Parts: sequence; structure tokens; C-alpha cells
Amino acid sequence: MIKKYNVIDNYLPKNEFLKIKNEIVDNEYFPWYFNNYKSGNDKNNFLDYQFVHTFVINGKINSFYFNKLNPLIKKLKIKKLLRLKANLNPISHKIIEFKKHRDRNEKGFTSAIFYLNTNNGYTKIGNKKIQSIENRIVIFPSNASHFGTNATNLSNRIILNFVYV
Repeated sequence: MIKKYNVIDNYLPKNEFLKIKNEIVDNEYFPWYFNNYKSGNDKNNFLDYQFVHTFVINGKINSFYFNKLNPLIKKLKIKKLLRLKANLNPISHKIIEFKKHRDRNEKGFTSAIFYLNTNNGYTKIGNKKIQSIENRIVIFPSNASHFGTNATNLSNRIILNFVYV
């Protein structure tokens, strides 16, 4: 189990990264679904929304695009994948820090955030900001408090969020 977090740049070979990016970021037909809340589940805050694509939910594959992520899943050496989703946060005029949360409250689970595009958004774990740089991954315990942001210098910020053993 990782004690804090581990940031790795150029995580995938460039050709493998570009295949995934082309399927999700550059594919105008990739299915995004409106989610009227983020991690805080505050459905009354009209600014607390994002678009998501859930590849795996409760350990079950939920997307025809799942196999496109095999290079990532293989490299992470995942034994059991509980959740895998893509988050798309649209641009705004200022950086908005989303609600702090934990992906899981129990010990023994690992989270990973894989950045699909470079922008001025970030993930914050503790007091450390991890900038959104494409093909970067941050790996940390799922019970670590963290939050993400949107971006102001690109039309969207897109990440993949893994929770696994």
C-alpha cells in the first residue's frame, strides 16, 4: 500500500497513450453522461456538475470502451478493479476547487488518477498540488482525502479515476 502518493510522468509509451486519448478526448462520438453532482453529491448546487463515463462500477464492466484501457490496467497490476470512470469538467472563468472527498473510507484500496489532457487544473492531496499533465498518473491510498478542479485555459479537464486492489 502506498503511504502518501506517487506521481509518474509519461506513464504509458506515447503510442499507447495516444490510442487512449484518441478514443476518449479526441473522439466526438465518445459517450459522456451528465452527472448533476461530483464527489459531494450536492444536487442543490447547480455549479457542482460534471460529465462522466463509467467503465466499471462495483467491479462490473459497464462500457464497450473498457478494453481500450487495457494498457493502463495491465501496467497498474490491478488484481480487482472496483471502479473506473472518466470525468470531464468543463472550463470556467476561474479555477473551482471541488469538494474534498475519499474514494473509499476503508484501508487496503488504491486510487489512481490518470490525466488525459494538459491544462491548468490540478488534483490536491493533502497540501500537494498535482498539475494536470497528459500521460501523468498519481497513485495514492483510496482513503486519502483529495479533490480536483476544473481548468480555465482549455475547454475541459479530463481524467480517468481508478479504485482497485
